[in-house]
Amino acid sequence: MIKVDMHMHSGEDPEDGLRYPATALIDRAVELGYRAIAITLHCRVIEDERVFDYARQKGLLLIRAVEWNIQGRDVLLYNITQRDAEKLLTFNDLRAYKRERGEDLLIVAPHPCYPQGHSLGRDFEPNIDLFEAVEYASMHFSWLDIFNQRAVRIARKHHKPVVASSDAHNLWMFGCHYTMVDAEPTMASIFRAIREGRVQPHSPPVKTWACLRMFFWDPLVERKPGEIMESFPSAASRAG
Repeated sequence: MIKVDMHMHSGEDPEDGLRYPATALIDRAVELGYRAIAITLHCRVIEDERVFDYARQKGLLLIRAVEWNIQGRDVLLYNITQRDAEKLLTFNDLRAYKRERGEDLLIVAPHPCYPQGHSLGRDFEPNIDLFEAVEYASMHFSWLDIFNQRAVRIARKHHKPVVASSDAHNLWMFGCHYTMVDAEPTMASIFRAIREGRVQPHSPPVKTWACLRMFFWDPLVERKPGEIMESFPSAASRAG
């Protein structure tokens, strides 16, 4: 069994203004014993090969991925390029692309039943055929978890495995929510194990202080909207 997190964000994200680069997330993952992670920026695939080289040097598998928006809804796509992602405008586009790519592509439904604008919501179950797995969203309490419970019911109804991930938007959020996968630390092995349900999701309830920090403190103090912090900034970025 290996420890993986397939949904997280870093300073390269064009939307969040996070103050740590992908390399810091990689360092933290190695410290915590992860064997594989996917950094899923909003609508941007990390394609700087130096980031992937850095992960390899640390003994960590970094899977190329993105949190893409289709018809106003978020989906997690793995082993994809920015160029290919930009062709996916509708769920039918994604359906055709999935047939074309076969087992080389993995698609996961992130926080599908959460009452927020970009969650799949009413488009989740009608498009369940697209998803190899369903995410158990990290933001839940011991006394309130109805949105995940609904997602799990739909997943079980359609025989889809459930995975857990951090959806981390800061380094302190990363480490408690993850999935143990019965696989080798290779992309093909991890994809196959997820599809076959050989997974053990770990997602403990969050504390109230963590929720307050995530939604109030961090946006005010720890983020700079519009700023992109890259692991290996270009000369133009440094000059700008």
